[in-house]
Amino acid sequence: MGCSNSTASAAPPVTKAPNEEKTVTEVAVAPVTEVAASADPPRTKSQNYDVILWAMKPSANSSVVRAFLGLSDLTFKEEEAYGTTRTPEYISKFPTNLSPAIECQGKNISECVAILKFLCRTYPDKYGKFYPEEDLEKVTTIDWLCDYITQSVLSQLPKAVYPTLCFPTSAGDVASMDSTKPQTKKSQETTSAHLLQTLNSKFVDIFLKDTKFLLSNEPTIADYRFAPMINFIKVACLLPDRLEKYYSDMSEIPGFKKACEPVVEFTAPHWKSG
Repeated sequence: MGCSNSTASAAPPVTKAPNEEKTVTEVAVAPVTEVAASADPPRTKSQNYDVILWAMKPSANSSVVRAFLGLSDLTFKEEEAYGTTRTPEYISKFPTNLSPAIECQGKNISECVAILKFLCRTYPDKYGKFYPEEDLEKVTTIDWLCDYITQSVLSQLPKAVYPTLCFPTSAGDVASMDSTKPQTKKSQETTSAHLLQTLNSKFVDIFLKDTKFLLSNEPTIADYRFAPMINFIKVACLLPDRLEKYYSDMSEIPGFKKACEPVVEFTAPHWKSG
């Protein structure tokens, strides 16, 4: 795999990303904290932007929010989260000490889906159509798609690809324990096979069978939660043709391709090929 499976010191700092948002921890309620106000606070360079995005370049989760922000003329500044997420200052804003996270209109929000929903609700003229709350049936579909994406697909990615990318795996995982580490490759292969089955049986055969995007002919936040992760999925398995076309369609949306470039650069050398 070209790297040690050690979770402590094998990966170089730029790829280790120990505090990256875990795909298994998408939560229903966003951790939101108020930014303390003071009388006539001095404006900093960061305050000249509508949004501050805390992200990590090789993180697929970070590209989710980066791509969504790029849809509009909203101004945002990206700050490097690596090496920052365990500091008291960061944790005071984002108790999860994870990234991506945003600062916006006096609020601090972490977790991908929570961030996307917040932006849709805060800037309905710019993002509302991606989560149209006036259409209960549609947003219910979007909600369960986001939950399913997290629980069925993204929860498998760490086990399937993290050892290859030299990212640390979770406590108790095959790759994280000396006693089971020799079985890491087999664990990856088994997980990847199950992931591919899910992609074919659910995404190809159902979610994208009759529509251009996930159960919709227009993109929604469910597409933004899923599509950027494809660059990690391709490390685990050969992507079905329908998903290649889907990713290509997403890449036609302004800002999407550029937002994913750092992740593509990082993962492409490890993509499975036929």
